[in-house]
Amino acid sequence: MYNINPIAQTDTVFLGDSLTESFDLQKHFGRNDLRNRGISGNMTRNVLHRLKEITNAKPSRIFLMIGINDIFNELSEETVVSNTEKIVNEISAKCPDTVLFVQSILPVNETNLIIDENLNTKIYKINNRLRFICKEKELSFIDIHPDFLNKNGEMDAEYTYDGVHLTEQGYILWAELVQEYL
Repeated sequence: MYNINPIAQTDTVFLGDSLTESFDLQKHFGRNDLRNRGISGNMTRNVLHRLKEITNAKPSRIFLMIGINDIFNELSEETVVSNTEKIVNEISAKCPDTVLFVQSILPVNETNLIIDENLNTKIYKINNRLRFICKEKELSFIDIHPDFLNKNGEMDAEYTYDGVHLTEQGYILWAELVQEYL
């Protein structure tokens, strides 16, 4: 699939899991220089293992959002943050001219998921640590998390059809929130 849609140095890459994979970049941005490298089920370790294709291409921009599957698979907050920092470090080292945007992990709707595991508390803590890492490394952290919240501190039902994955309204919001960085 990626052989058909290779990355050029002038391209912008969206990197992540199923949330990214389902983001129809052409539809929402109407641009031909955007490459989607989201893969359903990916965790931070998966992104680390497949970074070479992206770092070899040295794209102009990368938008990274990863970590929710780590949380669902009960990896520790420390592991999620550590692996994300490794991804950031590898991109920075191998693509020094690439502008990297680390996006916050989106909230979930625990009511819709019919669970009560304080997932949103973990997400909030991880996002705060990612924000701090980005500040230390002088990278852009795009905190889109709050824009998806309802009054109960969960993902608003308007933006998700299953508690995690986004509806069209969710993708419209995401596109609006990152548009200025393109």
